[in-house]
Parts: sequence; structure tokens; C-alpha cells
Amino acid sequence: MIVGIDEAGRGPLAGSVVVCALALGDRFPYPVKDSKALSVKKREAVFSWILKNCDYAVSKACREEIEEINILEATYLAAEGAITKLIEKDAKFKNANFIIDGSSFKTKLDIKYRCIKKADQKIAQVACASVVAKVTRDYLMQLAGFLYPQWNFPKHKGYPTKEHYLLIDKYKLSPLHRRSFLKNLNF
Repeated sequence: MIVGIDEAGRGPLAGSVVVCALALGDRFPYPVKDSKALSVKKREAVFSWILKNCDYAVSKACREEIEEINILEATYLAAEGAITKLIEKDAKFKNANFIIDGSSFKTKLDIKYRCIKKADQKIAQVACASVVAKVTRDYLMQLAGFLYPQWNFPKHKGYPTKEHYLLIDKYKLSPLHRRSFLKNLNF
């Protein structure tokens, strides 16, 4: 059994990093693709299918954790949380082969894992985990838009766009902004 692991949100200037651990419950009826390569409409359709057909768990590391331990360690922490939640749902996942998208991972969990670069483009379980992580993070950033409307989080999702930099210049930083990512802006 394979469990795919992928994240969304390592590069943004604001918000959490979200990680999904996912096992396919049935044959994946879509072409294997990284979530970022899918249109929003297609990503939502895949997400809907996943909710009905897969075992998965999601975990996140918030801005404070990212600031305290750095983005890479926070991503490992969130991945460990997602794996733990999946194993708690069903002990059979303890013996799974975990495939992590990327070149490195470290954990205290006693699991079998392998890191594969661009796994989200090659392995259906990782592609699905990518979709869940991306859609979940996008939903969180839509919620952030209700809390902090002046930063327009639903549009740029916290990523370093020209508009986002202009909004930061105008309104300074929200509580969701990663200060360590913005050191050179003197806030």
C-alpha cells in the first residue's frame, strides 16, 4: 500500500503550510498531475472525487510555527501530523510505503518512506495529496480574506505577487504574514 504525501504553501509570504497524507481507495480516474497544473474547476472536481474515494488526513503548520522553526522544519512537522492522523484513523497505514514529494524528509515516526522529486507528477497518491493540500490551503486563504479583506488573500493566496507586495506596502503586515520571509522590507 502506498500513501502519498505533499504540501502546499511553502513559498507564500502569508498563511500556513498544509500537508496531506493520502491513500487511494479506488483507481484514480484522472491523469496524474500536480495540483498547480490543474485549473481551479478541474482541481475542485478532483477534490470532490477524493473526498468520496480516498483515505486521507491533513495537517498544517501555522505562521508562528514557521517563524519559530523555519519553513522546512514546519513542513516536516505538518507532514508528521498528517501521517499520524492517517495512522490513527486506521492502523493498517502504519505498514504503508510513504512517498514524499521532494528531496528530503525527516521524522521520528517509525515508518517506511521514500522521497521522490516531482512525485506529484508521477504517482497518483501524491498527485491526489497535492490536490487536497492545495484546495485546503486555498480555502484557508479565502477565510483569511474575510478576516483581513484589505490584503486580498483569496486572489493571491499569500504568494509573492506584485499586487501582494503593493498591499503590504500600503497596509503593512497582517497577523498572517511571515515576518521572516519579509525581513528586507523593514516591517
